[in-house]
Amino acid sequence: MKIDEFVRVVEGIAPPSLAPEWDNSGLLLRCGDETGAVLVALDVTPAVIEEAQKKDCGMILSHHPLIFEPVKSLDCSKAGEGLLMRLIRKNISLYAWHTPFDKADGGVCDTLARKLGLLGSDVSEDGFMRTGFLPQSLDFDGFIARVKEALGTGCVQASNIRPKEVKRVAVTGGSGGGYVEAALKSGAQALLTGEAKHHHFLEANESGLLLIAAGHYATERCFADAAIMSLQPKLDELKSSLELFKADGEIPPAECF
Repeated sequence: MKIDEFVRVVEGIAPPSLAPEWDNSGLLLRCGDETGAVLVALDVTPAVIEEAQKKDCGMILSHHPLIFEPVKSLDCSKAGEGLLMRLIRKNISLYAWHTPFDKADGGVCDTLARKLGLLGSDVSEDGFMRTGFLPQSLDFDGFIARVKEALGTGCVQASNIRPKEVKRVAVTGGSGGGYVEAALKSGAQALLTGEAKHHHFLEANESGLLLIAAGHYATERCFADAAIMSLQPKLDELKSSLELFKADGEIPPAECF
């Protein structure tokens, strides 16, 4: 499939116009005009690049942009820049589907809400948060257990609030600690995200909100499955033979002890 044609499919689902100014989503690296297969991964890592090469993928579709800040020079000894040079040497193109797919229907935020079992999810004004109801009310311990099971993680951070009942929940993947006020306005008793700063927890405690940070990886590891689920029907409509592979070599970048 032509790279440009694949990009049109991707951007037909979640266009770059959905990205805020600080983001760098889009086609970050073009190596060639066509690809027969695409590897879908949360991050570009040495293992992901090797997997792409072994599976003869001419492109990687990642969630997180390998190039985020403006690049004024390249130093192969530096982590991110070294990976970029490795992609070039192996002739692998790269598209980052970051915040547009966070917001998109069926994207990361929608998938996170679905994993938690939320019903009737409302979308925040900026598109980055979903708020819905649990099928049944849970106490603090029950809700924490549900989060861990849904995300496949063994530990989470939680603010000091211990509600007797959690029914309405807000979710936003990745670094969403700044959504405390938005979650409160949505009527949520709890906010689930990946990362939150010290002052976010203080704000949540003062406001009476249960804030849970389950880890950036844990809340966005659903990206590959969600992306393939969104893309495959579009490719089928085009009768494309392009293969989509979910990266199977990804591991959490940090562990809980």
